[in-house]
Amino acid sequence: MPRALEDLRQIISNSDIPLEDQNDLLVFLPILPETTLEDLKMILEKDPEWLKEFNAHFKAKLKALTGQKEEEWEEVIKKEAEESGDFSPDDLEENKYFEET
Repeated sequence: MPRALEDLRQIISNSDIPLEDQNDLLVFLPILPETTLEDLKMILEKDPEWLKEFNAHFKAKLKALTGQKEEEWEEVIKKEAEESGDFSPDDLEENKYFEET
């Protein structure tokens, strides 16, 4: 098991998001590429509050996918793009994001 995945499991398990949401995320995370896990770990270590936003986006996407309505999926993606703005994991490496907030 990748170290980043183990660390993410710890972060999620110690969070205050609902247990059912924790379980959903823990089931989903292993299918992500290792580089994505490392980026997510870096983000959540810098600011654990991002887990709440990540979880909200995850739940919205899951709901849209299970609803099988293309317009619902498009709306979820549009909303997420608007909320995240110009954020990129590369910003973390250069500390751009966290210097501005």
